[in-house]
Amino acid sequence: MPDEDIRDRIDMGTFGFLRSGWWVLHVVAIVAVAYLGYYIFRWMWG
Repeated sequence: MPDEDIRDRIDMGTFGFLRSGWWVLHVVAIVAVAYLGYYIFRWMWG
């Protein structure tokens, strides 16, 4: 069952989560949002 596979991966903990590669997507998204927020802030109040 796919659900069991997902549960096993989650039960592995943070190390398994980091190995899955999802942290890369989160880092890119955080950097992109921070950059856009900074750019808009400078554009509005610069």
